[in-house]
Amino acid sequence: MTGLFRNIALLLLFICFIPILFLGIFDLDEGAFAATSLQMLMDKQYFIPTIGDDLRLEKPIMSYWIQTISISIFGANEFGLRFPSLIAALIWATSIAAFIKEQDRTIKGTNIFLIFFTLPGIFLISFAATADAFLNTLISLTFISFYKYSETEKASHLNNAAIFIGIGFLVKGLIIVFLTGIIFFLYLLFIGKLKIFFKAIMSYKPWAIFFLIIIPWTAVILLRLDFDAFVYLFFGQSFGRFSNTFESHTGPIYYYLIMLPFLILPFFTDFLKGFFSSKFKSNKLDMFFGIWFLFVLIFFSFSNTKLPHYLIYGLAPAVYFIERYHINAAGKSLSLFAFIFQILIWSFLLVLPFYLSYLTEVMQTYEVSLNAIKSFANDLSYQILIGITLFCISICFFLKYDNVKVKKFSALAFIVILSFKIAPFLHSATQGDIKELGLYARAGDKQVSMYKVNKPSYAFYAQKKSFRGLRSNSLILTRKDKLELVDQPFEVVRESENYLIIEIKSDEN
Repeated sequence: MTGLFRNIALLLLFICFIPILFLGIFDLDEGAFAATSLQMLMDKQYFIPTIGDDLRLEKPIMSYWIQTISISIFGANEFGLRFPSLIAALIWATSIAAFIKEQDRTIKGTNIFLIFFTLPGIFLISFAATADAFLNTLISLTFISFYKYSETEKASHLNNAAIFIGIGFLVKGLIIVFLTGIIFFLYLLFIGKLKIFFKAIMSYKPWAIFFLIIIPWTAVILLRLDFDAFVYLFFGQSFGRFSNTFESHTGPIYYYLIMLPFLILPFFTDFLKGFFSSKFKSNKLDMFFGIWFLFVLIFFSFSNTKLPHYLIYGLAPAVYFIERYHINAAGKSLSLFAFIFQILIWSFLLVLPFYLSYLTEVMQTYEVSLNAIKSFANDLSYQILIGITLFCISICFFLKYDNVKVKKFSALAFIVILSFKIAPFLHSATQGDIKELGLYARAGDKQVSMYKVNKPSYAFYAQKKSFRGLRSNSLILTRKDKLELVDQPFEVVRESENYLIIEIKSDEN
């Protein structure tokens, strides 16, 4: 990739960050993180995560602390919530790019950076106002430190890993300890350096650093809550998701094989070619990244709880394998198979709005806004952008243009469409009503509550604590199809398509 093309691509990529930074938040996870972080500021209580009257022990404290600091600086808005995740993702991308360039001088760091943020899965998780960008960053920093320790056996690298694992524990619990420990063990086993692993785990200083980081807050949890809450937070949430299905998030054993292409489009075939052409036996970096990716894929495939973003823990290696293939394929023209693959991706995007519109006609649903789907289907600018992309890819194919540049153009165009069109549509279709009603509920001194729906972003936009149930003196969010379940006299205060705000009538009325 030439310097000019690379600079233009970087500029366009950074422009794509803007609409996502200000995009409305999504329920359930983002809304819960937002409402919990805001409540910490309201209650001036920064040690026990709560949402309304309930404990929120799904995640440890660090993400809430980071978001609380951010919204106290930038305000309780989307930017304040998303900005920390973007900063974490930038550290994640630059550290991976610098590490790969350090280990393989034939690779340019800017190419790694561009591929990294043009993988849709990584791009989206980099802005999610949850713990995931922080955790992925810390996982990668830990692996980088472990790899360097395996090469030099310098204690500083091991101590750095202990710092990252300790912070990661406060972000999402034991998962970082388990993933990084097992993968490091397997890597050293396969390269015949297992004694380094035992030397690492027998070193007292890294353990001291780790416990120094985690003990203060975990001690607070033990002192303020019962032991069962402690076990649920650190064991039930981490390993319970493997043995049990949480919130109906399940799928077949091949679930992640289906999800993988969507997370790394349009580089999926490049990843496969790069991965299967790697020299795992003779190249330690190939072995390291291969074990990292495969373990994440296999382990979570056997988990009872399945969510797409679990696979992102193993996507940093995919960036390396894609770039390795690009180095070998540079200068060659786009093959017929690759051309057809690209055309299929963009053709699918072109018909997507019409397919969604058709689905809403044959299936009744209260989950999405019909008006948003109709607007999406009638969005001429969306169709023009995809038409231009299809035309450019076709011209490049017939003119036998460099296939790597064509694919990177396609990937960048995909991110542009995702950032400016698809993500805003998804928010409008699934969350637009919630945001509108939340902003309405901000005025006045009434509490906010939810009935038969779980949309904590409603409370965040109302700038109030999030409660559940038919509470008196509350603006209660519910969905139109849930009204028949309300067993008390009520009045409708505000409507927004599928959702509405009701109030329970008091006896005085």
